[in-house]
Amino acid sequence: MDRKNLFLGLACIAGAMALFFSAKPVAQAPVAATPPVATPVVAGTTAPAAAPALKVNNDIPLAAAQKTILENKHIRATFTSRGGAIEKVELLQQPADLSRKSTVVFNVGNVDAAMALAVVNRATNQLEPVYSEFKLVEASARSISYEGILPDGSKVTRTFTLAEEKEGVEPHSIRFYTKVVPAAPSAIPSRVWFSTGCWQHSQGDTIHQFLSVLADNGDELSHVNISKFKDSSGFLGLGAHKAEKEHPIVAAGKPFNWVSSGNHFFASIIRVEAAQRGNRAELLARPVKFNETDLGIQAFAYWEGVPAADLSVITEGDFFVGPKEYARVAALPDGQVAVLQFSKILGFISFSAICKLLLACLGGVHALLEWTGSWSWGWAIVLLTILIKLITWPLTAAQQRSAKKMQQFAGPMKEIREKYKDNSEKMNKEMMKLYQEHKINPFAGCLPIFIQIPVFFGLYTAFQTTVELRLMPFLWIHDLAS
Repeated sequence: MDRKNLFLGLACIAGAMALFFSAKPVAQAPVAATPPVATPVVAGTTAPAAAPALKVNNDIPLAAAQKTILENKHIRATFTSRGGAIEKVELLQQPADLSRKSTVVFNVGNVDAAMALAVVNRATNQLEPVYSEFKLVEASARSISYEGILPDGSKVTRTFTLAEEKEGVEPHSIRFYTKVVPAAPSAIPSRVWFSTGCWQHSQGDTIHQFLSVLADNGDELSHVNISKFKDSSGFLGLGAHKAEKEHPIVAAGKPFNWVSSGNHFFASIIRVEAAQRGNRAELLARPVKFNETDLGIQAFAYWEGVPAADLSVITEGDFFVGPKEYARVAALPDGQVAVLQFSKILGFISFSAICKLLLACLGGVHALLEWTGSWSWGWAIVLLTILIKLITWPLTAAQQRSAKKMQQFAGPMKEIREKYKDNSEKMNKEMMKLYQEHKINPFAGCLPIFIQIPVFFGLYTAFQTTVELRLMPFLWIHDLAS
């Protein structure tokens, strides 16, 4: 490449970087503080021997529930005896805002616990969470077990286990085990649903496009956006709809592999083991009202399961609560990488394959630049942009050569247009003859551009949900993700 083209290429890169970083950074709103835990139980202790007898269908208030905290280096999970579920999860490695004085908290502001059980009220035919008191039967540094009773008298045993701190094990995953035993030997136990919990919207997602529920069965990814629960006049009347109270999805024949609730940067994912999914799964997405203006979204999911000889049903799997880092979610089974929600151009053109490749490359480049400190992600973006430009340079050079060749024959082409301006058919024939004689491809200048467009659209789309850039500084930028 000549010196002129080199300077032009460098100028283009500099201009692109200037546009990328020129936006004024906006500090993220801090996550709302959670109230102090009432009478916490220290992990590693067991429930008192004289625990009160379990009561059927008798909800207890939030404040009266017994709390137990389990934690590792990445998460601090607060469990509650109110339904034997997870009240909240603090992400210890994820600052809430630029002040870095607090951390991101999952399910804050939601009256429904995550992994809460729900059953259908036979009188109203409505799905209702089970918030009777569950007895804490065992607790250790990494595990906790509850026993409780469903409204129909079925006995429930629940166990949650935090992941071990070792290589190859996802530290944000909580292993869960739930066994439902019918009240009588011949009785069929209630169908039990599990709550995903919910997230508050992130500062960068101004239109809440990433605040949604997802469900994947391996063939199809179902999506429920928060917009389902808001009135909309549509665009010129098109797409207008009234707010829904809840949105159901049924997967018959091939049940969901996993169900998730998430926002721009974080997700909670319930994945049930394949052998315990049965042949049918259902999902019920519901809004969560934080205040008069802000809504969240959560889902209650049901898997048919495989009843044992005594008609008991065991549901076992993993509950992931953490950042949507590409390398992290790509390592999760059953295609959970789909929680990244790469946006589609024009609503239907997907660049997910290119986005995944670019994010993998960005992670690899960053690994080489970690020694640069807090600016490492910024330098990784710069280097990745340069590498992409170098890789696509042959296409750019081909475009420039084609443009120069067309300029050489601008005179003859002008003469043909003037000579046959009243006969377009003859003019086109003479033009094609000129192209063939001198081996000119009139579309050669456009083809390189069309090839590069998916790459740069993919780069833009990938950076929209790159949680690795969240709160990361570079030069005068305080937050690369803002």
